[in-house]
Amino acid sequence: MDLEVRHLRVVCAIADAGSITKAAAGLGLSQPSLTAQLRRIERYLGGPLFVRSRQGASPTALGEFVLAKARTVLPSIDAIQVESALRAGAAPDRRPLRYVATPGPLMVGLLEELRELFPGASPALRTETHVPTAVDLIASGQQDLAAVVEYLRPVPVPPPPDVVARTVATEPAFVLLPAGHPFATRPAVGLAEFADAEWVLPPNQACGLFEAFTAACVDAGFTATIRHEAESSAARELVARGTAVGLGQATFRSTPGIVPLPLAGCPLLIRQVLLWHRDGPLAAHAREITEGAERAYAAAVRRSPHYLAWLAERPPPGAEQGWAGAGDAPP
Repeated sequence: MDLEVRHLRVVCAIADAGSITKAAAGLGLSQPSLTAQLRRIERYLGGPLFVRSRQGASPTALGEFVLAKARTVLPSIDAIQVESALRAGAAPDRRPLRYVATPGPLMVGLLEELRELFPGASPALRTETHVPTAVDLIASGQQDLAAVVEYLRPVPVPPPPDVVARTVATEPAFVLLPAGHPFATRPAVGLAEFADAEWVLPPNQACGLFEAFTAACVDAGFTATIRHEAESSAARELVARGTAVGLGQATFRSTPGIVPLPLAGCPLLIRQVLLWHRDGPLAAHAREITEGAERAYAAAVRRSPHYLAWLAERPPPGAEQGWAGAGDAPP
């Protein structure tokens, strides 16, 4: 047999899943069928690629070599397949345009823009709460495009060398208060006034929130009490019940019982960032995709009266840190 692209995908799928059983489920194959494929690939390459145990499948030295080569080759092959389909206006033979996003205004809004921009590519969304996982999916070629939310932290974290980052918008973080809170009717409030508050923040998503929040509180002269770590639905309920105060993006959607309030001096800034592989299928479409993301973000702003009121008083904040600058894609 000859080594084919699909064989490289099989090897990567097993490594990513950590077991043949999980990889088979992800590929839509039976476990015996995938095992047989792997044996044929191993015979062709001259040795075992994985050590199988009760814990799963881990690459051998030969497997690590093949994986390294496969992860280098596959993004370019994917780029050819998807770019050809985009140019021809037809659906790719292998797969849809793969889009991963962390929760934010671009998550669904950009998906709609991608459908308009590339109607033949059948964009498919994968949601991901952990930012480094989304970045790794782009770096490894498993996803074509990512939209992530990043808090500007004291020490910026650059993207991997093969990942291009483009800032779509930089916005202030808003404090989320219960409607009956004494500060809820103010136009803005200083972070220091929450020195005695109990906070609810999302579980660590490695988006810079904890580092940025801790640094901002220290600058304001206190150490915050983070009483709860909860996903968005539980966090909203805790805030609405008056159990804690929280943080939200500027485009936070109106929620009964919750008042988003700007923090005086913008001590916490958030960036909406696009990511793609430097050699991936969307690299040639950076301008169109960025413009689509800007439209999606603008639509989210129009749905956020509290942010519109804030913007009416001042220009949006600039992107001084994070991935902005040399790591950003050219316009």
